[in-house]
Amino acid sequence: MEQLTDKQMKTRWGDIKKQIKDRQLLAYKVGIPIEKWDQYIFSTPPNEEINRIYNAIQEDRINKTKRIKESLSKIVGYRESNDFSKKSGVSNTYIRDIIEGKKTMAGYDIINRLELFLNSFLDDFEISIENPLTLKIYSQDYIGEIASEINRIADGLKHYCFELSEMARKQETNIGWNGKRNSPTNQIENSIIHLTELKDKIDTFWKVYIDKL
Repeated sequence: MEQLTDKQMKTRWGDIKKQIKDRQLLAYKVGIPIEKWDQYIFSTPPNEEINRIYNAIQEDRINKTKRIKESLSKIVGYRESNDFSKKSGVSNTYIRDIIEGKKTMAGYDIINRLELFLNSFLDDFEISIENPLTLKIYSQDYIGEIASEINRIADGLKHYCFELSEMARKQETNIGWNGKRNSPTNQIENSIIHLTELKDKIDTFWKVYIDKL
């Protein structure tokens, strides 16, 4: 293996610190002594120690991905992967890659979401103790994004009200990106499609995570 430069090692250590700050109990998992935590955070340990911690984190991610793969394989077939993608918030392709063994080391953000999903779906699946993602946090983030989308649609419809009045006054509709005139209800139709998709997301989220509480 090619030896990293000092700059690359500092970048690696910066990435490690970010992962540990986001997932604080990971420090114990990779063997960082609590009495040395401040020293590690505010300085750079020797390269050998950085590599040891880096490899330990890699191994942890591989083991967690393997555990997720085993559980996903029990409930997700190739055809169902798209459905479980919607339920877990992880892409269809990523889920298939984990199941098929193409992805053997997922990122912690993916691991966090899939562990939370599997915990809600399988009675015997436990979330890793160092996983910082709780249902409350995930709910606020996931539903918060949907609420923001709904708000943007509402703003668009408010603007459409003005445009509709203008179309009535001019007795002609707006020209679309293709150079042709749009239907006067084009924005309403697009908004309905988008809102229906958001409704499905909310219903799915509630069914998987909330109704089971």
